[in-house]
Amino acid sequence: MHIKVAVCPHDSTKNKVSWLYFITYMSQHTGLDITMEQCFDFECYYKSFPSVDMTYSNPYDALKIHKERQFIPVAGNDNYDEVVIIANKDEEADLSAIEGKKVLLVENQFASYLGMKVLKDRGISFHPEVRSSWQTVLNGVAKGEAPYGFLYKDFWEQLSALSKAGVKVVYKSDEKLSSHIVTLAPEYAQYKSIILDVLENMPQDEEGAKIMKDLRISKWYPVDSLEYIEKLIQEA
Repeated sequence: MHIKVAVCPHDSTKNKVSWLYFITYMSQHTGLDITMEQCFDFECYYKSFPSVDMTYSNPYDALKIHKERQFIPVAGNDNYDEVVIIANKDEEADLSAIEGKKVLLVENQFASYLGMKVLKDRGISFHPEVRSSWQTVLNGVAKGEAPYGFLYKDFWEQLSALSKAGVKVVYKSDEKLSSHIVTLAPEYAQYKSIILDVLENMPQDEEGAKIMKDLRISKWYPVDSLEYIEKLIQEA
């Protein structure tokens, strides 16, 4: 049985070799012929959605392919998707200071919805302005195009000190609502338990644990529903 996997470009572009090892490991331990689609940008990634059989997607894209092709959720991990709210280095690093100000964000991203939730829960209103990528959000805030911005935690944590020099952190979330998610085409639903079992047992296997460390993951957990993601988006 051949299963084609699309891996979120946020991950595959930074760690291509480790993801290839992961796919090989999954193929060997599930007994399925699992291969990775060679998509390292989002244009290619989204074009693969009609033809792939499994994905490792950010929460928003997991919900997208669930709605478009009824993909079923399989597993998440403890490298949770969180938001880092940043300010220009000359701005006040306090959430209350965001009231009424412009905030840069990337559209249709879980971290952006999480940032909206953080501010909404505190009764803070703001003026969102969309940028094309986390890098352009960072650049825009650093240059003073807007005083504040939302960044995806994983993007922030892998920046150099030089790249962070023009901004400062206002807030880092620790909501643990969702990580990137493994989803599976409904026609392969009979393999969900096999795939989940291999994932959950990776930390106990020497090779599996090494691959997970390279992927900055220490455990996998089962995911049975994506309703919580839809709820977050609707309430943001």
